[in-house]
Amino acid sequence: MPQRIPVFYWIVFGPIAAVGTFSLLLLGLGRTGQRPPEDAWKGSFYTNPNDPALLVPKRFGIGYTLNFGNPWSWAVLAFVLLMVAVPFILLTASTHHLSPTTR
Repeated sequence: MPQRIPVFYWIVFGPIAAVGTFSLLLLGLGRTGQRPPEDAWKGSFYTNPNDPALLVPKRFGIGYTLNFGNPWSWAVLAFVLLMVAVPFILLTASTHHLSPTTR
């Protein structure tokens, strides 16, 4: 019978591996070179449904931001929030299985 991997390893290494893999996939989805048009910015958020790019250069500073006009940006945002929430959910679930004397 194969040995089960402890929950601790899933809590720590699962999100790290998922975010690392996801980051590598996003490298090819960003726009390079030109800055996005100024009229598509709503404060700090870029929203342009006519722009197919998922990631666009930030308006100020270094880095990229999501194009919230692209439907896939909401999937990316949900994925990132899920990767933050999963370790806490797993930790809470694993502590409920412990008996009061082992806590």
